[in-house]
Amino acid sequence: MVRRIAAPLPEYAALDLETTGLDPARDRVIEIGAVAFTPEHVTSTLEQLVDPGRPVPDTVLRLTGIKQEELRGAARPDDALRRLAGFLQGRQPVGHGARLDVEFLEAAGLWDPDHEILDTLDIARILLPGATSHSLPLLSTEYGFSQPRPHRALDDADATRQLLLRLREEAVGLDEAVKESMLALIAPYDWPVSRFFADALTASNPNPEPAPVVRGSLAGRARSIESPPDDPMAVAALLDPEGPLANVLPGYEHRESQMQMLLAVAQIQARGGTVVSTNTHTLQEQLMVKDLPSLREWLPWEFKAVLLKGRSNYVSLRRWRRNLAEPCQDADELMFKLKVLLWLHTTASGDRSELRLYGREEVLWNRIASDPLDCVGIHCRKEDCYVHRARAEAETADLVVVNHSLLLADADLGGGLLPEYDHLVVDEAHHLEDAATRGLRQEVDGPGLVALLERLGHGLLDELQRQPHLGASGETFAEAAPVAVAASTRVADLFAMADAWVSARLGESERREESVRITPALRDEASWAEIGLAAENTVTALAALDATLRRSVAGVREWLGGEEPDQGIRELEMIRGRLESSLNLLDEALVHPDANRVYWFSQVSRAENLLLRAAPINVGSLLRERVYAERRSTVFTSATLAVGGTFDYFSSRVGLGPEVEEMILPSPFDFYKQALVCLPTDMPLPEDEAFDPAVEELIASVAARVGGRTLVLFTSHRQLRDVHAALKQRVDLDEVLILGQGIDGQRRQLLKTFEEAERPLLLGTATFWEGIDIPGERLSCVIVVRLPFPVPTDPVFAARAEQVRDSFTQLALPQAALRLKQGFGRLIRRSTDRGAVVILDNRILGRDYGRTFLEVLPPASRYVGPGAQVANRVGEWLDNG
Repeated sequence: MVRRIAAPLPEYAALDLETTGLDPARDRVIEIGAVAFTPEHVTSTLEQLVDPGRPVPDTVLRLTGIKQEELRGAARPDDALRRLAGFLQGRQPVGHGARLDVEFLEAAGLWDPDHEILDTLDIARILLPGATSHSLPLLSTEYGFSQPRPHRALDDADATRQLLLRLREEAVGLDEAVKESMLALIAPYDWPVSRFFADALTASNPNPEPAPVVRGSLAGRARSIESPPDDPMAVAALLDPEGPLANVLPGYEHRESQMQMLLAVAQIQARGGTVVSTNTHTLQEQLMVKDLPSLREWLPWEFKAVLLKGRSNYVSLRRWRRNLAEPCQDADELMFKLKVLLWLHTTASGDRSELRLYGREEVLWNRIASDPLDCVGIHCRKEDCYVHRARAEAETADLVVVNHSLLLADADLGGGLLPEYDHLVVDEAHHLEDAATRGLRQEVDGPGLVALLERLGHGLLDELQRQPHLGASGETFAEAAPVAVAASTRVADLFAMADAWVSARLGESERREESVRITPALRDEASWAEIGLAAENTVTALAALDATLRRSVAGVREWLGGEEPDQGIRELEMIRGRLESSLNLLDEALVHPDANRVYWFSQVSRAENLLLRAAPINVGSLLRERVYAERRSTVFTSATLAVGGTFDYFSSRVGLGPEVEEMILPSPFDFYKQALVCLPTDMPLPEDEAFDPAVEELIASVAARVGGRTLVLFTSHRQLRDVHAALKQRVDLDEVLILGQGIDGQRRQLLKTFEEAERPLLLGTATFWEGIDIPGERLSCVIVVRLPFPVPTDPVFAARAEQVRDSFTQLALPQAALRLKQGFGRLIRRSTDRGAVVILDNRILGRDYGRTFLEVLPPASRYVGPGAQVANRVGEWLDNG
């Protein structure tokens, strides 16, 4: 039975603030709204306009519908916020994404530190993990309650009230077994989220129904043909203009180039398992959720497709149970556990992507994710292991969808992560070299290693020593504790020296991550001698600890016989495994370097961590030996593999020889009619001080002329921030919504806003150069600020550059040309699309290598002339479409 809690809930007060911006230190409140209520009815409301004492940005006025004149003479900010604080007294504050509201009240000194806000955003993420968005407008629409004036304070507060009550209904309707588990979890805590769930989970359910069971599969209807035909032409016929695909796919466009590729692949792929590898989890899921179900609808035969990810993407039920038994340190951890607990009652896959993790939840997930060092091997209850289930399903699949990271991890281990397969299709193949480099990269986190050693020396070993069931074998842990403490000191000293050494070389930097490559020349400098000696001492200390722990664990295993060790010993073995890998990397990178590998230190500013990293310089031979050699066929596909009409650059980077069959397929688009490329002739060079102002001016003129609908691609976060700030001050862009990556949100959120807004202008860096599909007029112009050359000081690039005769023409130029082609590809996604690409880097016209960039672009119409004419040319091009 579900336990009943007698304590009555307080009255709720849903609140919302409308502000001039997102910074409580600089911005001002312009409206407050609040609704006091119980589960039964509204008891009171508060609505107040506020005079900020300064002009309000036009974007805010348009968003809220508030007029500037309405604010003049309205309540003073302090008075309005004081009134709101009084309204909240004795009530439980509620908000949606409410942390910013609290920060504004704190800045005014009017937030009661004893108040803890109940956030409906957090509750929605717990109860509705599968929602496409947890925004207040979307959830309001989903639940069918009105929000007459979105982005007005009282209306948003009332929408928050209605959402809380609907979420309460969701909780009331949960399965009784789930309720029991959740109540047991929240029982020790008195946080607002605990009280909310205690009330909802003990309320009577007026409509008891069995909880739905979610199953992720590709179950399909019966087919008229049990297996695919052997004749490639019979397969190709399915793509005919009058074929089955045309009948089921709205807007189907028959493309001759697709037919040619299908026939080429069908000629080399016979029966046998096929692995399709793509670049990211997002693309994996797109294949499984969108593309393969669509394929299933029109193919006249059955096939089984399975999604497979790396181990850390799956929850470990053993680690989850241990974590569940540990007390929560704060409400965020409790909400994470509630979210996982509820999810585990419905998931079939155990895949973290179903959870939609946010912020600190990524760290909390690591505590429950499957970990090879925590695997109990033959003692595992495989029916409870999601990793085992996924791999078992993959063994019987016709098609296994993986990402490049898992493909390469399997290759690095010599197999075992993927089933045996004959055929490999590498999608987004232009990422393969970088993915292999990342996948084979190793690193040591200095502070993280110190924390691990501290856990040993000042905690775990002492706990194990006192366990009576280990008998005399437990005494061996006593000698290991001081060795762990000594090793911790050595590691801390080493990374402190290295951090100072790195900082001296980097100087002041605004970049989020900076790296210093450890070259042979630097190792010969006097400043390295101290680090080299400290590294030798650290390796010696870690080796001594490793040997001691090996003896201790072996003694315990012998004492226990065949009995499965308890959690303490399992944790010790897991830590020892991590220490061993750290020891090996420290020894290799700092004491005995390998000429075929590159080593570097990275300073990560946000985490304030120093990382030691290593990676292979040449991954081509590794790919050839470990990935391609065992396959009957391997297909590499991408829109950006060829440079100058050949695959020479790609083949040289990924280890392909002359035996490869090559095919460059024509584009199905008429670029001359669909796309205009603008090359302004009078732009300053990128290194000139006048470049940024000229960039700002041209972006503003184009965006104003075409009404937003523009994506601007940068290669520098610093330049993006500067241009974003300048554009925000321009009155000629009052009607344009300016969105900056890392300023106004991250990729997914910004893309959603861009697609929904009327006149958006989006400024983005690396992740926006590819993987964006916004067809039609919503994206009509792409502006490329600088030619996207790789950073010459990147450690891996620099090491590779030293191994070729001409690093610019053999590495930097082909990479940049392919990147530019990817950026251009954001524009034309359908045969009906029409748009313009503007390239602001004058080197494409003024330098000899500019021809390489021009040749890699599709054969579009061109304008080459003064920058002052670009906006009109783009506008006329779009108007005349």
